[in-house]
Amino acid sequence: MNFETQLALFAIFLALGFDFVNGFHDTANAVSTVIYTKALKPNFAIVMAGGLNFLGALLVGTQVALVITRIVPAEAISLSFILSALSASVIWNLITWWYGIPVSSSHCLIGSLFGAGLLACGYEHLALGDLKKVLLALLISPIIGFTLGALITYISLKLSKEKLISNQKDLDAHDKLTRYLHIFACASMSFSHGGNDGQKTMGIITLILATHFSKFGYDLNHVPLWVMCCAALAISLGTIIGGWRVIRTIGTKISREKMTHSQGFGACFSTALISLSASVIGAPISTTHTLSSSVAGATIPVYGYHKLNFTTIKLILLAWLLTLPVAIILSAGIFYLLHNIIGLK
Repeated sequence: MNFETQLALFAIFLALGFDFVNGFHDTANAVSTVIYTKALKPNFAIVMAGGLNFLGALLVGTQVALVITRIVPAEAISLSFILSALSASVIWNLITWWYGIPVSSSHCLIGSLFGAGLLACGYEHLALGDLKKVLLALLISPIIGFTLGALITYISLKLSKEKLISNQKDLDAHDKLTRYLHIFACASMSFSHGGNDGQKTMGIITLILATHFSKFGYDLNHVPLWVMCCAALAISLGTIIGGWRVIRTIGTKISREKMTHSQGFGACFSTALISLSASVIGAPISTTHTLSSSVAGATIPVYGYHKLNFTTIKLILLAWLLTLPVAIILSAGIFYLLHNIIGLK
């Protein structure tokens, strides 16, 4: 086995490592609301989320993965390109996880692909149509999440006959129906999260296989079943191990008041609908930012906008704005180091 083949195999393992980090970074997406409302016990919630992430990654399809493979032309794909994009994504994910900041793994990966792609083939050779589609999905999904989270929570409050007053205590404490709806929404979001985020790693591995192992019949038009299984397992294991730093941010710091089941149901169900719809049409979105904005939107019908914690929201917004440019610069810098200084092709 020559050195290039060894590096290609290492790149596949690094891609699965990114998928694993994505899982434990995004555990908060799936379980923070049900944990902090005590709808489910933490360990059960995390294992449930991991299992449904696995099923979602296997069953939803590969439309998002195929979009990932088209952003940069196949002839520009090299080991230095793959390693740069993945390394930058993992580094920024780990930094934001350490500080407990919800950040988008999708932003990380797309920005990293774009940054390395700029040096690998130039701006004019990137698939700008697909890139614009991805960026548009990343931009509007939090806005839709905020609106839909508020709307679904309002409807949930009406159906459960809760009063829309800010000083009511334990709004959902005795409402079993709303609690069960909250758990269902959490499960739905775990499934849809695996279906969208798991595909991003599938796309990267498919790129590696098509460009470095094409003699075995791999191409850019098909994601092998074993790749789907490995990506599903990696994101599932990452979810089960969990990321408590980000869980605390989403569960307790976006709203200044205790989260309710109606609020959790509205946030989770709206995120699940958006994520699943995006997966079907092949649009990579940020589940993290969609959920964060949905939690903020869901807070308003229950407590009013004045109970939003704008300090935390500003921090999340800052991370949302910084992730793309940081990932682009970091990936481009790593690519320059590997390709031009170390000489890796």
